[in-house]
Amino acid sequence: MHPEPVRADEAPATGEFAEVLDLADARKRRMTGPDRIPDEVWDDITRAAQLADDLSAHGHSVRFDTHRLTNRVVASLVDNDGRTLRPVDLGEIFGSDPDPASAA
Repeated sequence: MHPEPVRADEAPATGEFAEVLDLADARKRRMTGPDRIPDEVWDDITRAAQLADDLSAHGHSVRFDTHRLTNRVVASLVDNDGRTLRPVDLGEIFGSDPDPASAA
């Protein structure tokens, strides 16, 4: 047997107001404590998202793969259909070649 629905004007008053939450802001606050992600990393993430949006607006994206012979990470500029337009040097993306030891 299902309970009878309660109308809004009959619901018990709790004396509390509804709270509007900005989930992205709450997530960022939760992740930026002393042992969490630093603000400068969040800034880098924001810039990377903007660059990805700019590439997408031009019908491009960057695809990361593992080279089949060297097993190293390689990147390519691709169109929206996944066709490779040109290889991209990782230094062009990250500012310098990432330290391979840090990926291990």
